[in-house]
Amino acid sequence: MPTPKTTDFGALFESLIEDLRMQVSASVERTLSDFNRRLARIERRLDQVDPRNAAAEPASASRICSLCERASVARGLCSSHYQQWRYRERKNKLTREVVVVTDASVDAAQLGLTLGGGDIANDN
Repeated sequence: MPTPKTTDFGALFESLIEDLRMQVSASVERTLSDFNRRLARIERRLDQVDPRNAAAEPASASRICSLCERASVARGLCSSHYQQWRYRERKNKLTREVVVVTDASVDAAQLGLTLGGGDIANDN
């Protein structure tokens, strides 16, 4: 007669409890960090409204990105938001230069462009 399979329900139960404990702990940590970020944002807004009630902060604590919660590098932005700003500025500069060239009514011959023969080149 074969031996019956033995299972250790106590170890299984302990393992399940440990997994649940870790999941709950991670969930609570995420929730608390969200609350801390929101609270810090609300405190900064209140300090802007009534600076007399603002607590004295160290200089490094006041250097926070205006778009997220990371440390500010330049222009009140963190490194990633600053790089995005620089990209947009360069892109806007290029589009402004293109607009200036097209607004100057430059002739195609001055630019060295030739229009191929066909209906496009002919005035209809």
